[in-house]
Amino acid sequence: MKNLIIIFLMAFVTSVSFSQWIQLQSGTTQSLYDICFINESTGIAVGSNGIILRTTNNGLNWTTIPSSITQSIFSTCFPSITTGYASDYTGYVIKTSNSGSSWFNATGCGINVRSISFINALTGITGGGGNLMCYSTDGGSSWNPRYTPSPHMVSGVHYFNASMLMVCVTDMPGALIYKSTNTGYNWSTVLMLNNSGLNISYTLSYIYFKDDNTGFATGSNYYYGTTWGQIYRSTNSGNNWELVSNIGSAAGNNINAVHFGDNSIGFAAGSNGMILRSTNSGANWVSQTSGTTATLNGIFMINALTGYACGANGLILKTTNGGVTGVEPISNKTPSDFKLYQNYPNPFNPITKIRFDIPKSSFVKIVVYNSLGKEVGVLVSEKLNAGSYEVNWPAPLGDGSGNPSGVYFYRLVTGDFVDVKMMVFLK
Repeated sequence: MKNLIIIFLMAFVTSVSFSQWIQLQSGTTQSLYDICFINESTGIAVGSNGIILRTTNNGLNWTTIPSSITQSIFSTCFPSITTGYASDYTGYVIKTSNSGSSWFNATGCGINVRSISFINALTGITGGGGNLMCYSTDGGSSWNPRYTPSPHMVSGVHYFNASMLMVCVTDMPGALIYKSTNTGYNWSTVLMLNNSGLNISYTLSYIYFKDDNTGFATGSNYYYGTTWGQIYRSTNSGNNWELVSNIGSAAGNNINAVHFGDNSIGFAAGSNGMILRSTNSGANWVSQTSGTTATLNGIFMINALTGYACGANGLILKTTNGGVTGVEPISNKTPSDFKLYQNYPNPFNPITKIRFDIPKSSFVKIVVYNSLGKEVGVLVSEKLNAGSYEVNWPAPLGDGSGNPSGVYFYRLVTGDFVDVKMMVFLK
């Protein structure tokens, strides 16, 4: 019976798990540059050759949405549940008024757009090549020019409120952050990172504020042969900035995006599959294992536990537990054998405990599947020391709220040991 269950599960698994980030089936190999969720179930991802993907079932399936754009789309935003914008490298802006089901042209003003930001359904701004920015107050029907002080490329823009803007720019002399308090008519320089010949250079590629006070700019610093992925933080509405994360690699590092699921817990994504997590409002950052070395370009957190990242070759990752396992040791004694215990309570609502023993240091993986054999949760995916452990499912405030009542299977794999047990979730 155990072998039949294992064969059944392996035949129906449709997603690949990487630690606590799971790779979804996007249906494309086009590079994806930005991702945004309107609510818990509906999300949009955009990328090269004008591709727009949409999901309405928490990322389980993605549909390609037709549009008039054929160039790369680097940025998308939804200022309301129904109204969203996206823009491509040629400067065209497209708009949706039905939560991304269909898109129509909203003109533009001819610059190649790297970033777009709207504060409501009508008022927003785009930034890209050169110092020209395009500003609209009528939902993209018309656009007015705004200019930054220098001809640097505007790589990121954040629109705070009716008057305040923040942009990051990069060009040969270095990287800067500008702030405007009058919708872009005048600017002040709040951060300047100067290049120094061929040995030291800076880029800033993204800017994001989680509230009116605390914001982040991401990019890289090339320093004598090593490229450092960097995150800068401001806690006073962008007036001052400090370096809070600096991760070096001779292979090259760049942090491409950052997003917070609540006031304290945020995530950043970048090159070489890099995912970072902060639990103290961005003051410190810790690396997580994403299971990929592909470049990650965008990240979006629905809450502190559930979020998505997108990147090269159509890659979309999802976490439902904040990228951490929550596995806890429950005994200092070394077990004599590998063992997976029956969960308790069973049936359960809302949480059950799963206990397991490992007699030696091993890489342990525990995955939960529904009755159709589809993976719905990765509880453990890491190397553990010998001992007895316990893990909860669903994790508190985690993905269990989205799972229906029914029969589930949990499978332990470590070395040559494999075991599967059944549990019943009753809402």
